Amino acid sequence: MRKSSLYVTLLVFFLAFVGGPTREAEGKTYFAYISDSPSSSVVYWVAKEAGIFKKHGLEVELIFINGSTRGIQSLISGDVPFTSAVGTAVINGRLAGGDIAIINSLTNTLPYYIFGKPEIKSPEDLKGRSAAMHIPGTAADFALRLALKGVGLSLKDIKGVTVGGGPARVAAVVTGQLDFTVGPEGEKIRGEKGGLKVIIDMAKLNIPFQFTCTVATRRMIRENPDMTRRAVRAVAEAVHYYKTNKEGTIGVMQKYTRGQSRDFLAEVYEAQKQLLVEDTYPTMEGLRNTLEIQAALDPKAAKAKAEDFVELRFVEELKRTGFIHQLYGRR
Repeated sequence: MRKSSLYVTLLVFFLAFVGGPTREAEGKTYFAYISDSPSSSVVYWVAKEAGIFKKHGLEVELIFINGSTRGIQSLISGDVPFTSAVGTAVINGRLAGGDIAIINSLTNTLPYYIFGKPEIKSPEDLKGRSAAMHIPGTAADFALRLALKGVGLSLKDIKGVTVGGGPARVAAVVTGQLDFTVGPEGEKIRGEKGGLKVIIDMAKLNIPFQFTCTVATRRMIRENPDMTRRAVRAVAEAVHYYKTNKEGTIGVMQKYTRGQSRDFLAEVYEAQKQLLVEDTYPTMEGLRNTLEIQAALDPKAAKAKAEDFVELRFVEELKRTGFIHQLYGRR
């Protein structure tokens, strides 16, 4: 069975059990983040630890769910009202029948690198090598496919091994179990410190791509628009906190990464600061680019439109009301 077909089958299985409203207990709002990498999840950590969620009337409990695919599954099954994700997982979930939508965005490009053992001298040398991969539907999976395509290769030309999240993928290569992997800035820095080298720098290509974003079900949006609005505002304010409070942000990173060195986290901070979207508006061009590639795997993608995967009224409200200008002291 093809991986894309397996994904759809599993997701439809989850859909069959969608019944009641999103689960909440004792007034808490559950919010899933899908990566333990500071490059991907720090804004949500900041929103929690800096009291920004609470400022906007949300008593949030953050839950770690490894990978966008699983995050979307938990969202659809009603376990959480919000999850972070990447655009590929949202597209797959929506095409499989999930009534979900992106409500804001943090990163609108694909800041990924292919890196591995020093003996790999060129992108063409990846052929026949073993790769530490993430699960299908994640940004890391998409980035690897896109990078291989750019050098005339495909997954058939390598030996892919599903390992999981970024830290685990890097460890698998640093320890010599596998030859190369894919990851964002934080994982690239960690890999370089372990003796690995960059083979393909996708960040330089500045490819429009819906990377980290926040997703909710359309039912949630319809039945509780105020909570959705407050979540969008809190995340936008957390982006501002990140960009204007380096020490506070690095402190939050250290807590969630179990005491990673400050020097390492400072490098991650500077790289991510340039990538975060101030107005938290999703990239429609990035979604269109992804749909074009997904069309080769799923015929439904060829008929879909980028607008099918977003609910923009909350981010548009941020602009219309001057919320973003007020955060950054602009008129």
